[in-house]
Amino acid sequence: MLGIPPPPPPPLDPRLFASGKDTSPTQSNEPQPRLSAGQVQFLKKFLDTPLSREMVDYYDGLQYYRHLVGGNVVTFVGQLMSEGLIEPHDTDRAAWICSDKGKRIAQSAIIDTRTDSGNIIDYVQSLQASETLKVATELNRDGNVPAAVLVLKEAYKKIESSSVSYGIDTYLRLPSYLQKLGRYDEAWGFLNQLLARGYPNQIQNEALILLARSKIYKAMCRLLQHEGKGRKAIIFGAASIVAEAQYYYLQSEEKDWPKDFRKEREAAFRSLSEATSIHKEMKKITKKEITETQLEATVNYLSSTLSRPKAVKYDRLIVEVDSLICVEKNPRH
Repeated sequence: MLGIPPPPPPPLDPRLFASGKDTSPTQSNEPQPRLSAGQVQFLKKFLDTPLSREMVDYYDGLQYYRHLVGGNVVTFVGQLMSEGLIEPHDTDRAAWICSDKGKRIAQSAIIDTRTDSGNIIDYVQSLQASETLKVATELNRDGNVPAAVLVLKEAYKKIESSSVSYGIDTYLRLPSYLQKLGRYDEAWGFLNQLLARGYPNQIQNEALILLARSKIYKAMCRLLQHEGKGRKAIIFGAASIVAEAQYYYLQSEEKDWPKDFRKEREAAFRSLSEATSIHKEMKKITKKEITETQLEATVNYLSSTLSRPKAVKYDRLIVEVDSLICVEKNPRH
């Protein structure tokens, strides 16, 4: 058993456990009780499978959960047990199963939380940036993407006021979430802002800036593909390939790095800049959007560009690839 400590925690909203026919929040005229996002996520774990001690320990360790629920997981389990929502099952492994009533309550709460995230910002105000990022991750996993977007933006504000660099991957989460919501223009604008201005506390190393550029271009490519603009996506996929290769080239030129490391980076650059390698990567991006002749012309241009890795101009590269595959000049119209 989990050894839940006394005294018992205060009960959850009694309206959650009222007898009678369950009513969806969208069908009732009465005010509906609400669980926090953390409670919803926790209840979801009971819907189909037993909950092991390892899972309890995992959730107990998440800072975001303690803030959202106002206590640790063990006390929350105590609340659910006291209301008869979960019961011991196979005590040797300290596993738990959820009652049918608990499942109905969880499903109702999930619907409610997904459609109303009004107080989520209040929950994260006192959290550090790293904890706020965890909240965004869990909200996204829970399917509450609008709330995840709000929390992620709040996390970015906190990072900006700190001295910690979180790297480009942290900032590429927002356009990914916005893409899920179909907010393509907003996602595109944010990606362009990253290209033009970088991100807070970005390490000012030329090679690492190029690696970030490569990932941004790749995100642009995915966004355009998701919009059904496959031909336009090719332009930014090509730019991503070049920027990644150039990143390895610049690292191979870093005199402060060990010789073996620089040789490894040089080999990676040579491999990525070969026409056969470029053709393979471009084939994944182009699919059947362009002809084989257009593909070959683009591959040859990119290979030629990488033969002079110090002289790459990305504005020009985008225009040239655009002309080679014959798409309009404005990639958003």
